[in-house]
Amino acid sequence: MVLLNLQEMLEEVRGNYKAIYGRIGVLGFVALVDTSMISPVIASHARFLGADAVTAGVVAGLYSAVALPMIALSGLLSDRLGRRRLLAAGLAGDLLAMLTYMFASSPLHLLLARVTHAVCDSFIVPPALALLGDFFRERVAGPLSVFWIFVATAIVLGSGSASALVASLGFVGIYLVVTVLLAVSLLMVRGLPSSRPAPSATASVTHLLRRNWARLAASMFTMLGIYLLIGAVVGSLSSLLIDRYGFAENVAAAQVGIFMALSTAVSIPFFPLSARAASSHTPLIPITTGLAATTATALIMEYAAGVAAGRLAASVAFGVSLGSIIFTSSYLAVTLPARVRGLGTGLNQVSSLLGVALGAPLSAAYIHTAGHQGLFIVFGAVPALAALAFSVTVRERLLRVEEPTAGAKLTGT
Repeated sequence: MVLLNLQEMLEEVRGNYKAIYGRIGVLGFVALVDTSMISPVIASHARFLGADAVTAGVVAGLYSAVALPMIALSGLLSDRLGRRRLLAAGLAGDLLAMLTYMFASSPLHLLLARVTHAVCDSFIVPPALALLGDFFRERVAGPLSVFWIFVATAIVLGSGSASALVASLGFVGIYLVVTVLLAVSLLMVRGLPSSRPAPSATASVTHLLRRNWARLAASMFTMLGIYLLIGAVVGSLSSLLIDRYGFAENVAAAQVGIFMALSTAVSIPFFPLSARAASSHTPLIPITTGLAATTATALIMEYAAGVAAGRLAASVAFGVSLGSIIFTSSYLAVTLPARVRGLGTGLNQVSSLLGVALGAPLSAAYIHTAGHQGLFIVFGAVPALAALAFSVTVRERLLRVEEPTAGAKLTGT
């Protein structure tokens, strides 16, 4: 059913939550499943097409380099052009990228597909999150947790199935599966409201950002804190296990994948738990829980990474962190005033990419210059505690949204 306007969508929400949740779930799943399935095998595909090791690395890493600025732009464009329009453009562009991957006959074709994929993927998550805030408003916590549950499921299933699909169907098999999912999602976007915030005569974008700076900054800093640790895990955990604990290279590399897969799986129940705490009490509860868990993860990894039980405990702790912080940081963004909601969600997502982009190379440089000692303290505990200290310091401003109404009305969340 095509919903013609926001009011009709709100009526549908009141009468049929399951249908809306299903649509949200599919969009959340597709938003990440393509990247989760393609990222583990794209370098191998490049080598299969004749690329050398350096070119294959460029093909693999180009996605993040392109997506980083595009995600921020995506959020801004969704505020200007409308959420549904940008979602449709992103999904259609992703379909084009999949076809380019599928019929690529050289590494250059893969590079073109990778750039297209990164640009168009950037047009999906920020407007989808902003759209949740638009039509669920004060009831957004539950639907937002559903969105992230499906995202986490997509990451686990996508990364876990990539190798099996390549082994059974070849590289084309992955792109074909993703193409079908994208086509279904593109059809589903037709049923979403075409919402675009109305221009406000009482508050400019700059004015709204300035009045809600604490909420936006906490959204970004908390996300950056956990993704710096992810960057350190991805960039340096295997080196630490090899050099400090004598692991074989293949075994050390596998530990990184196991850590991230377990953490993501553990995170799933903490999305609804964080939603309940944030909406019924205060966002500071899941923020404190998540950043404390991040600090615990860093300490365990610092002193017990060489022991299987230590890595398992760290994975569980980091799952708590992921579920708590990813939900709450995005919750702070999607409850910003509608006119800056897209930009806020875009900046929130930029923080995650930036954390990995900084954490991976800087942690490797840290090992090279200072050794392994203190690695996870510097890239895990310190950023998490700093983000927590900031959130507590600005807690009064964090717990309210200043809407663009006459007299700067304060709306609690």
